[in-house]
Amino acid sequence: MIKRKNKFMYQRIRQKKLRRKRAIKLALNALILITLASGTFSIMGGVKTNEVIASDNLNTNNEIDKEENIPIHKDTDIIKSSNITYGGEKYSVPAKKVQEIVNGSSIDENKYVFLTFDDGPSPNTEKVLDILKEKDVKATFFVLGQNLENNTSSQELLKRAIKEGNAIGNHSYSHNLKKLYPNNKINIDAFMDEINRTNNLLKNILGDDFDTKLIRMPGGYNSRQYYNDPFLPAFNDNLNKNNIVSIDWNALNGDAEGKNYSTQDMLNYAIKTSENKNQIVILMHDTYGKEKTAQMLPNLIDYYKNHGYEFKTIQS
Repeated sequence: MIKRKNKFMYQRIRQKKLRRKRAIKLALNALILITLASGTFSIMGGVKTNEVIASDNLNTNNEIDKEENIPIHKDTDIIKSSNITYGGEKYSVPAKKVQEIVNGSSIDENKYVFLTFDDGPSPNTEKVLDILKEKDVKATFFVLGQNLENNTSSQELLKRAIKEGNAIGNHSYSHNLKKLYPNNKINIDAFMDEINRTNNLLKNILGDDFDTKLIRMPGGYNSRQYYNDPFLPAFNDNLNKNNIVSIDWNALNGDAEGKNYSTQDMLNYAIKTSENKNQIVILMHDTYGKEKTAQMLPNLIDYYKNHGYEFKTIQS
């Protein structure tokens, strides 16, 4: 009887152990299934695992980096391979179109005036820039390389000019007519050397984004035509090959004629040579000794404004 009772107790204990093992096994299996299901659900787009969340954070950071790497240009930044800034672009007209204006072949009827200044920078340039800023108009400056080299004040004026929305052109390095036009004939190699030398100076001062294909020949391109320069066709080929545009003028204030004009005389001269023109490219100078040009400039600007002209610059 005792043996049978002990046997019964042993069987019950054994069954409990088996049930416990079975329960533990089921619990472990359930846990594994839940874990697997969770991983699958995250892959299918549901609840995200830590790995997926970490991956998403990296992607988000990449998107932010991409957004931060998008160039944001300031108005004072120079447009790459150009002679103007982003802020000055709205005032600019392509050089080829301005060339058509000077040549009389433009069919544009808009009233534009291009204030152009040669032979700077100089202390007089600062006065001109002050007036342009006060009157809220822009101009194009054809500069000489020799006035910029090793001259910090001139270099700062150049930087100011372009930052304030004005355009920059190349007027050679020396303006030495005997060197550039020996025997009144253009020396193409000497001329192009001076253009390149000045361009390199401009880049060094204004940065690699700056580039100008805009030139004004000392004495003017029209002087080469007037004297029937035999080397002009070859010079034209050189300009075309290098995408360089030479711009003259169709009006002037007479400040380079060597006469003792008063400021009123200069104003009258400019008005007279501008008559009956919808598009005006006016020649003036901002070099040493041209203080009267700066003095007459406010009245000239007011005259053009009162006659409905927009002030434009020349973009290369």
